[in-house]
Amino acid sequence: MNALRPILLLCAASVLAGCGMIGGGPRAVKPGWDRLSVAAAHDANNNSALALDVVLVRDQQVLDSLQAMPAKRWFEARDGLMRTFPEGLTVLSVEITPGQTIQFARERFKGKAWAALAFANYATPGEHRQTLPLAQDACVLRLDAQDFAVAGPPR
Repeated sequence: MNALRPILLLCAASVLAGCGMIGGGPRAVKPGWDRLSVAAAHDANNNSALALDVVLVRDQQVLDSLQAMPAKRWFEARDGLMRTFPEGLTVLSVEITPGQTIQFARERFKGKAWAALAFANYATPGEHRQTLPLAQDACVLRLDAQDFAVAGPPR
């Protein structure tokens, strides 16, 4: 039995670590961005202005719902969600026109978050939702004709 003890302890530690009970589980972090850039192509949203929300999710209970929510639903529910979770969401809303580039400084993204999501209100059907990498020092959203993508810092 004494020979099995180290093996059993190792197995128990592995199970607990996998469940996030020891150290490495998910946690809220401060965005590492020095800047967040939004670049709209000349034909973005089929040549129409586009509403874009960058959402820092500070309430883990809201996160699962938002990660599955398409942009159309987000824009319909945004005001109600912000009233229901005033401390759980920080929303930066902008309207961008085709061909425009906007840069946001670090000061716009204070505090810790479980995740950062972007929702773009395109006229075309689709999810139009992206998860932004919190650990990078810069993030670029590239808005195209019918959808958008997240890129790392320009090289």
